[in-house]
Amino acid sequence: MTNQRFLSAVSNFLRFSVCAFLALGAVCLPAYAQDAAPAADQAKTPKKQIHVLRPRSGSAEWNRLRQPLERRTIEQSELTPVNTGSGIVYTCDANFASSAPAGTCEYLNTVIASYYNSTFTNANASIYLVFGSTGLGETNSYLNYLTYDQYLSGYNSITGKSAIQTSALSALGTYDATPYGSGQVGVTVALGSTLGYPASGFTGTTASGDFCTAGTEGCYDAVTTITNDPGTPLYYDNVGGAEPSDAYDFYSTVMHETDEVLGTSSCISTGNTPLADGCDGYGPDSSQVGTPSAVDLFRYSSAGHLVLDSSLSTTAGAYFSYNGGTTNGANGMGGTPKVYNTLDNGDDYADFVSSSPDCGTNEAVQDAEGCPGEDAGLNILNDGGAEINILNAVGFSVPAANPAPVLTSPTPSSTLSGASVTFTWTSVSGSAGYWLFLGTTGVGSKNLYDSNQQAATSATFNNLPTDGVTIYARVYTKNNGTLYYNDYTYTAAVKAPVLTSPAPGGTLTGTTATFTWTASGGQGYWLFVGTTGVGSKNIIDTGEQTATSATVSGLPSNGTKLYVRVYSRVNGTLYYNDYTYTSYMEPPVLTSPTPGSTLGGASETFTWSAASSGNQGYWLFLGTTGVGSKNLYDSGQQTATSTTFSGLPTNGVTIYARVYTRYNGVLVYNDYTYKAE
Repeated sequence: MTNQRFLSAVSNFLRFSVCAFLALGAVCLPAYAQDAAPAADQAKTPKKQIHVLRPRSGSAEWNRLRQPLERRTIEQSELTPVNTGSGIVYTCDANFASSAPAGTCEYLNTVIASYYNSTFTNANASIYLVFGSTGLGETNSYLNYLTYDQYLSGYNSITGKSAIQTSALSALGTYDATPYGSGQVGVTVALGSTLGYPASGFTGTTASGDFCTAGTEGCYDAVTTITNDPGTPLYYDNVGGAEPSDAYDFYSTVMHETDEVLGTSSCISTGNTPLADGCDGYGPDSSQVGTPSAVDLFRYSSAGHLVLDSSLSTTAGAYFSYNGGTTNGANGMGGTPKVYNTLDNGDDYADFVSSSPDCGTNEAVQDAEGCPGEDAGLNILNDGGAEINILNAVGFSVPAANPAPVLTSPTPSSTLSGASVTFTWTSVSGSAGYWLFLGTTGVGSKNLYDSNQQAATSATFNNLPTDGVTIYARVYTKNNGTLYYNDYTYTAAVKAPVLTSPAPGGTLTGTTATFTWTASGGQGYWLFVGTTGVGSKNIIDTGEQTATSATVSGLPSNGTKLYVRVYSRVNGTLYYNDYTYTSYMEPPVLTSPTPGSTLGGASETFTWSAASSGNQGYWLFLGTTGVGSKNLYDSGQQTATSTTFSGLPTNGVTIYARVYTRYNGVLVYNDYTYKAE
């Protein structure tokens, strides 16, 4: 599996005309002018952008024309700042909700949203999520415009500015005022509202991609599409188990797109030569050239030297800075400064250059490339803080110093001693009470325990799990009517054995598997494997044994869901953990012609073995352009185990054959080669 890149392209519009544009990027943002002047004097209407996360090896074939965009003129009065919002909200369409693992949408709106909602005081965005055809992830929304003075006015109105915002405001006045002061700045719906302007003055998008008035029912800041291509597998952190080597972290992808929806989206298009500013005016005679988005105001090549949208350069090393270029303000999780992609290579100009050895050592959510098998759990809180610094600099505020209680016992990040634990925290001056949450479903969860408001600085809970699961603890206080909290994690005590191999939640590789579990001090262990529900044992019940592994044969080979339970007996009491697997899925095997042989002519009948019961049909691909190609033949889905094709070449070329079957919607296959006559 190749790496994937996040890519953005801004569409170019001509005055009083429509245009098609290339879907190379992931935030599609239409916007209209946010000018204090009368509507007749508005210079710009909403502009649509798209940012797409695509395969690293993707070529121009990834480019695809979109339908022409309808231009519209929206009458605007002078905007009056007003700041309201409800945080990051993800809406999953019916197809998305039914296709993703159970609980995905809830996890997005609790754990993932909380990363933003607990980091920023004014990051509000409504994002509609669907599954569909795209590279990896794609977001469509509209880019709106403020005058430069309006942008600064909104920025000045931010109360309690952070040190980054104070430095950023000074840099804007020192370095950006001259090149950009008489023009406009492209802002997302979320950023425009954050700066104090009413949502009703901005353009959003409906679920179907039409423009609409932001803040109204059925109008979203963006529509984000996540790939449903079986060739681009996704990993879901909340499902558990190890991330497969060819899988990409679903939630990291969503966060990458969320950053774009909030304000990390550049106006620069890298999909053609030379680099182009997609936010420029209409036509080559326009005086509105070099129009930046908010993040473009903070791109430097060295201290004091902006990389202007009107004089773009492909020179490597451009970076984000909030203090006039003195400091590179974007680090990956390894602490190494990140730089922007500046090449006309079709990758997002506002994403960071990333390649080996960055994967696994210096990753960031906003990297232009995903890292298959390595990015599980990557988020804006643990990737070095690059996105937080950028979003803070463009206008999203972080809370002031946190007067939250601090958990002192048990030691944070430690393994708990058992099912009953007393949690103790520091007192906070002026506190109106405390709350303790304990949960297992993510940061801030309370599915185990909610202490409710109390005056005491400790609480005891007697029913903690004892299976080694991660326990999330959050301790709140209320101070002057505002809630403050700190988050911690613990490892539950282990009395029940924990299955370590095969990786829980995964797909088995054959009809025989050796299940291995941790020793838990028990006098004996049992392994149940079944197909009829949690705790079933219609395949095997090992009986009590002292060994910490058992080999099971005769497992199904058709993608059946397997239920596995491993018991331990400790001092006469039984403890157990439950797991699920997907059984091995047997692909068909080509038997004729003999794989690797030279074909007899232009017509051949290809025959394969029947797959396991429960398969949903077969496909045969024949091609000459590489493994899995089908430029010669695609049989389409069929139930027969053979097919004849009469259009084979007879010039001695290598012919690639792939035979598929499908179990429960999952495709499996074998690849073969032949030599043409």
